[in-house]
Amino acid sequence: MKDTSALPPRTLVLPSPVPETPARTAGGAFKGPRTRMAAIGLLLALALLFVTWQWHEWQTDRIAAEEVVRGQAEALAKAVIGAIRSHRRLGAFFDQQIQVVLDELVDSHDVLAAGIVDKNCRFILRAGANFAELPPDDWTVLPAGFLIQKSFELPPLPPEGPGRGRGFGWGRWFRDAMEEENPSPFSNGGVFSVILLLDRSDYDAQLRRAAISRLIAVGTGLGCFWLLALAWGLATRALTAEHERGLAELRAKHYEELGQAAAGLAHETRHPLGLIRGWAQKLAQSENPQSPIAHEARLVMEECDRLAARLTQFLTFAKPYRPRWEVVHPEPIIRELLTLLEPDCEAKGVRCHYQPPDRPIAFWADPELFRQALFNLLHNAVKFTQPGTSVEINTRVVSNACTIEVIDHGPGIKPEQLPRLFTPYFSTDPQGSGLGLALVRKVVEAHGWDIRYQALSEGGSVFQIIIPLHSRKPTPIPERPVDSGVNTLDPENLATAPESRDSMG
Repeated sequence: MKDTSALPPRTLVLPSPVPETPARTAGGAFKGPRTRMAAIGLLLALALLFVTWQWHEWQTDRIAAEEVVRGQAEALAKAVIGAIRSHRRLGAFFDQQIQVVLDELVDSHDVLAAGIVDKNCRFILRAGANFAELPPDDWTVLPAGFLIQKSFELPPLPPEGPGRGRGFGWGRWFRDAMEEENPSPFSNGGVFSVILLLDRSDYDAQLRRAAISRLIAVGTGLGCFWLLALAWGLATRALTAEHERGLAELRAKHYEELGQAAAGLAHETRHPLGLIRGWAQKLAQSENPQSPIAHEARLVMEECDRLAARLTQFLTFAKPYRPRWEVVHPEPIIRELLTLLEPDCEAKGVRCHYQPPDRPIAFWADPELFRQALFNLLHNAVKFTQPGTSVEINTRVVSNACTIEVIDHGPGIKPEQLPRLFTPYFSTDPQGSGLGLALVRKVVEAHGWDIRYQALSEGGSVFQIIIPLHSRKPTPIPERPVDSGVNTLDPENLATAPESRDSMG
């Protein structure tokens, strides 16, 4: 193993021992982070587009309502202008009649104030609320209401003509006296403006109703998008589960064939191997212990023992695992394994540091298989870590799952070796069998757990076993029929069973 201190942290998810299949490719497409992010981005884009559309529709409703109010204001202003044009020949009584018209407009529900101004914006007549400084625009939206200014022009009245008869009755002398005393501002003509301030309470109420309806539409639409996303997630999860079941069946068939081959290999190899070792031992005992023949016989015995140990490891790996489910507390097992590895740590000058969890943890597992897998990880960590450093074991609970970390400060794994990690007969130790991590993977798979690898940037490795904390006992795996080969793991057997009386802590 070479130094990988210059490499950034990486995470490797558990690989499969079986080759790629169409089902695996399809399932992987649904599980890929790019596909997931693309689907989430599409749903967010559709939701944003829907919200924007509803906002645009509400703005359209607002503009339409404002146009209706403006049309009403235009009609009222034109009516006042028409009254002024048609009745201003009434002389001294004309101003009083226009004031009565303005008062009646203000008494209505829709008009808050009304007035008539000259070209200098001085009020000639007014009714209702007092106007503040008049804005320059013809149409202005104010907090109090809508203000419209409608300009019109009147020609000056001629001295003679209709309505100005030359009779000698008392009415003529009285009217002339009134006009001389209070001349009408409209008599000489000029440019005038009608000012109307319309109430906006109905307009605001209509906008509120439109906004509420749009908000309901947005909420309903977002709810539909959420249900669509949920349905997509459930569908992809079902496809992924189907994909994993297919892979599990392929692994089961692979392990069955491997187990059958291992059984045949053991039968064909152990008997002659035992004979070879027996004759070598007899030869070593019959000769002088210092003789070359005795020395070579002992070498043959050692090689036979080594080959028998490798054969035992292979059989252990090849046999199918059917967990015997029990409630397991990891802390006593970890401390027991650390005590067992103390001589190896002292011989190499390595310290072991265990960080227990904040609270007691328990989960369903086969205690012997769990102990074997954890021992393999700890043994590798002690073997590869540098003298004078430490091996760290951390246990924590994240998102209803227990994570057990084994951290060493060795050289780590080369990038080109990562795809072969957890595969049988891969080892960076020339003296290793290459079955330690493969056995760990098999134990993890048999329990339905997950195992991950991460390289530290400063050098070293982190192996994580992620264990879901189920409150129900998994269903035991049934025996396979005799004609189907060696018993193997079926992922459907990891389904939860009825509530157990055992406490999970």
